[in-house]
Amino acid sequence: MTMPELQCRLDRAAQRHETPCGDGSLVWREWGTGRTVLLLHGSFGSWTHWLRNIEALAARFRVLTCDLPGMGESSLPPLPFDAGSLADILVAGLETLAPESFHLVGFSFGGIVGGHVAVRMLPRVISYTAIGSNALGLPMAARAPLRKPSRTMSEAEILDLHRYNLGLLMFGDPARIDALAVTVQNANTRRARIRSGNIPAGNSLALRLGEIAEAGLPIQGIWGERDATAGAMLHTRRDMFRRIQPDCAFHVVPDAGHWAAFEVPDEINRILTESLPIMEVSACTP
Repeated sequence: MTMPELQCRLDRAAQRHETPCGDGSLVWREWGTGRTVLLLHGSFGSWTHWLRNIEALAARFRVLTCDLPGMGESSLPPLPFDAGSLADILVAGLETLAPESFHLVGFSFGGIVGGHVAVRMLPRVISYTAIGSNALGLPMAARAPLRKPSRTMSEAEILDLHRYNLGLLMFGDPARIDALAVTVQNANTRRARIRSGNIPAGNSLALRLGEIAEAGLPIQGIWGERDATAGAMLHTRRDMFRRIQPDCAFHVVPDAGHWAAFEVPDEINRILTESLPIMEVSACTP
């Protein structure tokens, strides 16, 4: 499978690190200099969920990503696992790779695991941002089931299947699904060896958000207006964030879906570039 040119360029430019994960390694990449921004990808993903964000953010920050345990190039975690045990693996690596304060941004499942990471590293975390994450104890929207590949399918049929699934779950506008999105989805799903299971349907992130806010750290939410996991209940996500921290920012990105960071990268990059320094000042203000 040919690696996309953008992915090749970013991979060559990255500093690569490995920290312990189960019987193997957790694989990290970093770019840029300055305040660290940790980006955590979604389920069935890898660091490539952030392909269209890394360069813009690295122009201002030190960007740190990892492949979550059991996904991408990272080894399987000890079994059984939950969001907290996955967070423990990341925290052990961050003790070395992020010795100073950092911002945490998590997409979907990465936001759930990231909430647990943030609570464990409260003295060092400056802010927490969720992009389309669940585990909020709120209903998730009903949708048609994703299609599953089979061994009898041709490569073209598998790519068509991924395009369909991306339109169903990840994109607000199917016309924005390009060859890069399909290639990334194909590669990531082939390498994913663990499933998020019932974790997104629980409330573990809601509990962690309360603990983060209680510690006085700023939180914010970023949701695509057409996020398929929230559907018509998007307002319940906003209301929960505002109940937990009344003055927090909650951005609804017009026409975007669940994978907003890829679908409308310029808008997500703008929000993060503008909001993270403001949140840093807020975190430092008594």
